[in-house]
Amino acid sequence: MAALGGGAHRALIDHVVAHYADDERIRAIAVFGSVSAGTWHELSDVDFDIVVGDRAPVEPAGEVSELFGARAVIVITRGDSADVVLDSAEEVSIRWHPLHDTSPNIIATTQVIAGTVSTEELAAAGAANRGVPDEQRLLDELVRDAIGARKAMIRGRRWEAVAAIERMRRSLTALRGRRDGLLLDPGDPAEALAAVLAEVRADFDLGPSRAALLRQTQGA
Repeated sequence: MAALGGGAHRALIDHVVAHYADDERIRAIAVFGSVSAGTWHELSDVDFDIVVGDRAPVEPAGEVSELFGARAVIVITRGDSADVVLDSAEEVSIRWHPLHDTSPNIIATTQVIAGTVSTEELAAAGAANRGVPDEQRLLDELVRDAIGARKAMIRGRRWEAVAAIERMRRSLTALRGRRDGLLLDPGDPAEALAAVLAEVRADFDLGPSRAALLRQTQGA
């Protein structure tokens, strides 16, 4: 099991676990993302996945208020989840959901840290919700963005290139069903582009037409 971040991360994790310790709605508290995977930076946010009973009432804004009070300066809610910026500038994301509604996109790095549901059970629930990605469409989008990134670099529009490369990463995540572990430098979009393309080529067959387009525009 990977270490759960640095001291500040662990303090947030301990706080959330203690807050829900006697809450009968809660079946499990899990952490996922870089803090769970061991690829964290001291500035990394903490991603929580909280499993509740099937009919347990959850209102994200109210949950955040009870968890953090005045420390929560910015709270952005989306149905069953919340993104929070604390007064310390630390960031937290939390989703509350029944077990059967577990996202497949978190299971590669999820660690259950409290509750009666195991990490294996949570992962199995998420895997059951994984659909079959539209591989051809995603590869088309990925190659299109690779070409766009290269054109943006040639034109001196580095931030447009960075944005295109980030879209490529999202396509790669959708194809794999998990995040990549790349540490990309936005100050060097050419190297970042090459790194993402290397990941794609390692796992997927681009086909002759897409490969020819990339050779034409990327010099690869």
